[in-house]
Amino acid sequence: MKTPQWIKKLGGHAGELYVAAELSKRGIPNSLLPENFSDDDILIGKKNGDLLGYIQVKACHPDRANSFILRESDEKWVTAGDNQFVVFVWLGSPKKNESPRYWIARKKR
Repeated sequence: MKTPQWIKKLGGHAGELYVAAELSKRGIPNSLLPENFSDDDILIGKKNGDLLGYIQVKACHPDRANSFILRESDEKWVTAGDNQFVVFVWLGSPKKNESPRYWIARKKR
């Protein structure tokens, strides 16, 4: 049975909230961006605007998929700025009481 779109969105939103919470725990100011904001999900930086960064979150829920979904459009990452990142979040299986895991990478090569 195909996974309904609203369930897929919940997984993505859970990944974004997880990353935002981890940033906040580390004292890094952040804000969730509106949906489909130039492929970025979270804005990070100082209030005065000196340091700004953008994070795209790719979440994977192991009960529904066994890999992260990357598309041809993601190949444009190689031309991204130095302040653009991607965080891959493996959400962990609630059935197995697993904790989330994450990996951080610069979009630019």
